Amino acid sequence: MDLPPLSFHASLEENWDEEEEPEEIEIVLKVIPPAYHQYLDVFSEVEAEKLHQHCACYHHTELEGLLTPVGAIYSLSNDESEIPWAYISENV
Repeated sequence: MDLPPLSFHASLEENWDEEEEPEEIEIVLKVIPPAYHQYLDVFSEVEAEKLHQHCACYHHTELEGLLTPVGAIYSLSNDESEIPWAYISENV
């Protein structure tokens, strides 16, 4: 799928949070193709750490007779299980 070339009209201030490091912005600008510069906020670490805003249009599906399995989905070593728990404790 070929995307049409998009020009970069918006300034970095519009796409990036004020907390973003200038060095990080420069690195991302070099790595991301110009066609995707309008989506630079997707690559922001500051934005990635924020929770999505709640809205009134959430959809809840009840599945009758379906029980959530108890236990791990797959087994992890102690070292492997520390990584997701560290991420969860840092971001919750």
